[in-house]
Amino acid sequence: MGRQDEDRLDGAGTGVVLPGLLIVAFLAAFGWLDGIAMPLPRLLLPAAAFLCYGAAALTAGRRSPSLLVVWAVAILARLVLLPLTPELSDDLYRYLWDGHVLLEGVNPYAHAPDHEALATIRTPWHGEINHPGIPTIYPPLSQLLFGLVALAGGTLAAAKILWLCFDLGCGLLLQRIAIQTGRSPGTVLIWYLWSPLLIVETAWSAHFDAVGLFILASLICLATRIADRNPGEGRSAEPVPVAPGNTGRWQTRRWGLPSVLGFLLGLATLVKFAPAAALPPLARRHGGPVVLAFAVVCVAFYLPFAGVGPLALTEGLRTYAEHWTANQGAFSLIEVLAGDPLRARAAAAAMVLAVVAYTTWRRFSIERALLWIIGAGLLLSPTVHPWYVLWVLPMAALRGNRPFLLLSGLVFLAYWGLASYQASGVWPQPAWSRMAIWLPVWLSLSATLPLKWRTRPQPQRQVPRREEDNKRH
Repeated sequence: MGRQDEDRLDGAGTGVVLPGLLIVAFLAAFGWLDGIAMPLPRLLLPAAAFLCYGAAALTAGRRSPSLLVVWAVAILARLVLLPLTPELSDDLYRYLWDGHVLLEGVNPYAHAPDHEALATIRTPWHGEINHPGIPTIYPPLSQLLFGLVALAGGTLAAAKILWLCFDLGCGLLLQRIAIQTGRSPGTVLIWYLWSPLLIVETAWSAHFDAVGLFILASLICLATRIADRNPGEGRSAEPVPVAPGNTGRWQTRRWGLPSVLGFLLGLATLVKFAPAAALPPLARRHGGPVVLAFAVVCVAFYLPFAGVGPLALTEGLRTYAEHWTANQGAFSLIEVLAGDPLRARAAAAAMVLAVVAYTTWRRFSIERALLWIIGAGLLLSPTVHPWYVLWVLPMAALRGNRPFLLLSGLVFLAYWGLASYQASGVWPQPAWSRMAIWLPVWLSLSATLPLKWRTRPQPQRQVPRREEDNKRH
């Protein structure tokens, strides 16, 4: 690397250091200074962190930052919040309970935490478990992860450290994808690793969604490699010509790698169910092995828990799907028009399926399909807790998608009713706060969506490894 390149990178690193350190400071104050009143002025702290986050990413878009600086700030921000006990959410206690029950040899789908059959194994923190009268809603891979945390001691620290390993691993994969596809890795990493929402929900609130994000990033990384090695993959039913004697290698590529894609999508679905909607566009591009592998992995993980029967296996999930609501945006309007909550949920689901059908018909890449399918689910869902927005973050970071990146900042307003909930057990959701979350996102979408959807996706290609690219990365 020449002197000029070093000066350029050092200058770019300095340009993002200040906003990066301000992100750390504002989030540290948000978490540690619990004497500041909630919602105001305390919610101004993540808002300030989000403004610094946007400024840093825009700066990185103009001048490539040092990856060392990006990673250093990202790790520091997580370490600052790591010792804190979750305050914004009590989901962690459900994770710990499910893992505890599994370690005791009890099927977590069999009984709700308050069931008398489990009275003898209740823990000192049993009263902290949310919705104790409802069996678990989490899929089997989540249960195994909760069991792993229980094996590691069943502590807050064990859970956080495990989730953070997946979180940082996702960052490494996104960096690799960015380099492989000719994007700025520094910009992608800032959009992902410096996200105030991701830092708070993973390092402080101990939500395990980072596991699913890591699997989605693995899926996108592999799909990108397949597209680079075989430019015809996903756009033509014709097999790729191969030299005589190489049929075995062709079969491995034709069947083995698509099977891995299906396996990864199945794993992501077994963390939380939303990624399953991306199966049709993935299968359209990569063929039947995707569907077969997806089905096999789902069946294999559910079988050990299936002894309770299908009704018990899905009781918690059905209760969630039929009755829970939080921070809904467009769903409020759909509900008014439908005149009935169940019809409204069916209508919203039909709209998401229409997006699935469109992404399948247009042969969207898995990266693009996941962005719009999960994004549509968030826009139309009756329940959008802040950590749900994390599921669109890796794709939004890769593509610089401003509407969903904006949502990751505005969704902190969902915590407006936290103080009231802690005092009275009732979480108010004023219409103005939901409008403040969703209206800017819809306005941003209205400005960008027509242009993005009019443009036919271009096939990915391998970016030449020029000497200056090697120096930069």
